[in-house]
Amino acid sequence: MMRRLGWLIYEKEHSKKNESFIQWFMEEAEVLNIDLRFLLQSQISFGVRENKLEIRLDGLTAATPDFVIMRNVAPLFSEHLERMNIPCFNSYQVASICNDKAKTHQYLAGKGIPMLDTYFITADELSPENLPIPYPFVVKSAAGRGGVEVYLIENEGQLETIRQEFSSLPLVIQPLAGTQGKDLRVYVLGKQVVAAVLRTNENSFKANFSLGGKAGVYTMNEVEQQLVEKIIAQFDFGLVGVDFLFDGEGQLLFNEIEDVVGCRMLCQTTDINIVKLYLEFVLRKLEEGEANDEVL
Repeated sequence: MMRRLGWLIYEKEHSKKNESFIQWFMEEAEVLNIDLRFLLQSQISFGVRENKLEIRLDGLTAATPDFVIMRNVAPLFSEHLERMNIPCFNSYQVASICNDKAKTHQYLAGKGIPMLDTYFITADELSPENLPIPYPFVVKSAAGRGGVEVYLIENEGQLETIRQEFSSLPLVIQPLAGTQGKDLRVYVLGKQVVAAVLRTNENSFKANFSLGGKAGVYTMNEVEQQLVEKIIAQFDFGLVGVDFLFDGEGQLLFNEIEDVVGCRMLCQTTDINIVKLYLEFVLRKLEEGEANDEVL
């Protein structure tokens, strides 16, 4: 098999937090005969030169890779790659929709996917006279990740604090789920479920593992599996985490999709080699794309 050239892209802050994960990628890539190069987003410039799309690396014209694994949130760059016929994982569609909670709920509405009532608003528009739902409710930054920028609002004083903190940033507001401090992350690779992990936190309405929650492998029933498959059908996923809350009867409610999904929780609760699976998936997608080009 020919040796593929790939780029693994992070932004600087998250690369420092994920050094072992990056090294894991490099080791598995070598086993699979992939020339995988780790890059920071800051090393890359892109745009239009002499009326053609261009990517430059460290200020110089770069040899284009066979694929890119994006571990940074940069939808414009993802679209740029795809317009240059460079496969990007995750795709521009996933990056542009799933990194915005408002866009995600808007996109999935009306598709038979149960979710909390969700309103899209900016902090400047939040006022006691303009609330579409009563206290208590949850305010989330539309672009927030990993459970940060998520707040429980129980009164007007807390509402005013949020107004000052977020200013004109886009937000979503939702009522509390029927079951608090408990959620489910489903790891999805392409069209397949890799694993589901239940997260619980007795001390917070947020169950995020990174915020002190506990985690364990969860076996979905047939109804839950069908719900996940409905969501999978709407996207061209690479590797993502699809997150759910629980209503008062223990039924799943769609919450959000993590594009640049963290895998620490998966690694600590299973022995799944998610990096190897991901790279093998990428190679298969490249081969499928080339086969389709030959047919055309």
